[in-house]
Amino acid sequence: MPMQMGTIGDSKRSLELGTVLLSYGTYTNLELLEHYGFLLNEYSNEKAFIVLEPDMYSLCSWPGDSLYICQNGKPSFALLSSLRLWATAPNQRRSSGHLACSGNLLSTDNEITVMKWLVKTCQGLLDALPTSVEQDELLGKLIKSAEDFPVNFEEQSSFIVELLSSLETNGIMDIIVGKRIKSISRFQFALKVKPDYDCTVLANG
Repeated sequence: MPMQMGTIGDSKRSLELGTVLLSYGTYTNLELLEHYGFLLNEYSNEKAFIVLEPDMYSLCSWPGDSLYICQNGKPSFALLSSLRLWATAPNQRRSSGHLACSGNLLSTDNEITVMKWLVKTCQGLLDALPTSVEQDELLGKLIKSAEDFPVNFEEQSSFIVELLSSLETNGIMDIIVGKRIKSISRFQFALKVKPDYDCTVLANG
């Protein structure tokens, strides 16, 4: 029997009957990996959380999980509002607070101060990571090649020597020292999550 077509709600898209639509809420890729064991490419819910300094955080009433940078590099509403209030002179915060919390731009100078702080903070996050996006992509390619390599992963081979040397050079051996690498795919997942995070932060910086 031919599959009929149906329209759901006010959507203009026609979906085949029997199609199952799944939503994983607002999980980040790291949370999807932790809870479900997979990742999504070009995932719109990817976030880079920003921790405010104590004196900055005391000015806002937003929860910490609402202070982040979106995948497109834009700060969240809560983060931007909090930073705008922080960048306001102390004697003007009382009169300008409602404007900042409503998402309004307070002044050009205020916005420049906010963006400079964000760029500096994002660069600090990237500098603190043991590897760059380019290095992670290179490691990912090396590990991808290992899947087709006709030897056991633990056997002594020139490829393994090259891989371990690259891990050590980039400081990743310090993270996995004392642990046995049992699955190439697991390590690929770890390498994929970090570049997604890096690119989210880079989009702002």
